[in-house]
Amino acid sequence: MGKLQDKKVELAQLLLAETDPKTLELVEHALLGVPPLHFTESEIKDLEKQVARINSGEEKLHSWSDVKKRLEGKLRK
Repeated sequence: MGKLQDKKVELAQLLLAETDPKTLELVEHALLGVPPLHFTESEIKDLEKQVARINSGEEKLHSWSDVKKRLEGKLRK
């Protein structure tokens, strides 16, 4: 067998021996992609309201660096 085929067999054996549901789910997502998300009408309306508040300037967005600074400040206390 070639290197690629050997690797496929090795991975298949590891997968067959795996018992952790989370690991199996991660493998499934890696192979098949993440399943589409389903939102309720209420969740969609809430998201649309939040987007409207952001677009109107009513709600402020924060950069990752700002959030990180705030968290680091809180952790130091």
